[in-house]
Amino acid sequence: MSAAPDKAAAGKSGERDGLASGSMWSVIDNLAQQVLSFAIFAVLAHFLAPGAFGLLTVAHLFILFTRMVIFDAIAMPIVRSATPDNRMYSWIFTMCATAALLLFGAMFFSAGFISMLFRAPELEHVLQGMSLSILFFGLVRAYEARLVRNMMFRQLAIRSIGSVATGGVIGIALAAQGWGAMSLVVQQVTASGLGLLLVVAQSRWLPRIVFDPVLTRKYFDDVRQVGIAGILGFANANGDSLLVGLFLGPYATGLYNLAKRMTSAVYLVIASSMHKVALPVFSDAGTDLAALRLGYLKIFGITLFCVAPLLCFQAVLAQPLVAAVFGAKWLPAAPTVSVLALLYMMSSIMQLNDYLFFALGRNRVPVRCGIAQLTLAAGLASLFHRYGLLGMSLSFCAAYLVVYPISQCLLSRALGLSARAMWYALAPPLAGSIILSAGLGAYLLLMPAHFTNAALVAGGVLVACLLYPLMVIATGWRIRTVNGSWHGLLLTAMRMRPGRARRVFNE
Repeated sequence: MSAAPDKAAAGKSGERDGLASGSMWSVIDNLAQQVLSFAIFAVLAHFLAPGAFGLLTVAHLFILFTRMVIFDAIAMPIVRSATPDNRMYSWIFTMCATAALLLFGAMFFSAGFISMLFRAPELEHVLQGMSLSILFFGLVRAYEARLVRNMMFRQLAIRSIGSVATGGVIGIALAAQGWGAMSLVVQQVTASGLGLLLVVAQSRWLPRIVFDPVLTRKYFDDVRQVGIAGILGFANANGDSLLVGLFLGPYATGLYNLAKRMTSAVYLVIASSMHKVALPVFSDAGTDLAALRLGYLKIFGITLFCVAPLLCFQAVLAQPLVAAVFGAKWLPAAPTVSVLALLYMMSSIMQLNDYLFFALGRNRVPVRCGIAQLTLAAGLASLFHRYGLLGMSLSFCAAYLVVYPISQCLLSRALGLSARAMWYALAPPLAGSIILSAGLGAYLLLMPAHFTNAALVAGGVLVACLLYPLMVIATGWRIRTVNGSWHGLLLTAMRMRPGRARRVFNE
């Protein structure tokens, strides 16, 4: 009599273990890619000029567009299908491979025209070399979808770490020999090609060529909608780099890319992790506005508590930080680092707001805010690009400053959220960040001129570690009486286990 319940319990236990293991490997994959990519970039920056990275950034924009708008959209039916079989995976492979061949040819043969558009003749060979990556990404997309659907995140993590590390070593070796921008092209193509080979070897599955008009008609609307969403997502994430490339050329794009990588790393590692925690919290709350308010305020406070000091540190110590890590030739990027630090601080909150709008069923609000922000940023950039990279960076930041209050007001109204509750969530990290910024600024003024950049950064870390926690403790005691103690939730939430996060935030 107990065999069936025992079997069911064992099945549920196995499912939980698989989910926990998959979540762990997914976090490892994301974190390892960010750390490896940043470390490789820092080494390459000592061998290459900003213009070389600018050329690669422009070429990489075309790669990202095809992945987000074309390949991810074609692979979407895997998510919608209850039981995808090998025929469906083969159909996905056939569609992605066909699109990849067409896009590879289009990018290769249009490279000359695109290089004229960006007023950079040397961009032509970079685009032609990078077009191979489009082919590899198209061929691997069905394999990735199959591994994700079967919760085989360990294999994906091994693939990512191995391919990124190998490509980085080859790119560094070629850069040291004077290959210039082409060393970056070889690095990227090697990583994508090796990633394809590793996934094929791990999957032990070979697709067939399947053209199925029935599946094409069935999922056409889903593919179209995901493609449209991908266009907006691409514009939000990469429209700024595209505008910088068009208006200012490869050198400024390289500087902007460095500033963006430094500041976005904080967002990608910390804020995006908190956003993953937010999804199950908001889903469990359902239509209970009180639970949504409480969950939102806690995640809002934790996100700012983690993100704000790191971005303030980067903003104030941008000059010695850039010089110490990347070299003096990258110092023109320091003012942009300071501006983008503010931009990503607002971006982390706006993204959280978007998740809550989706949970409330108000899907159009994030889309309209995103379109408004993009339109305003493009308009301001076209007016202020004459002031160089700093002028364009301030334009992007100004667009966020205009749209963010609108987003926050709409959300507060939908949740019935009072200004007092928002202040209690905002006050500790905000006050701590203001005092931290002032303290770091005073520290820079008081330090002797003969101090090295590395010594200035090390001292700044010590000041931040001492000053910020003290200020948060001094200003944060009142929040516990209104929203609960979010300080105690920090370590638990960052573990990224959805079931555990749901229990913690619903307590």
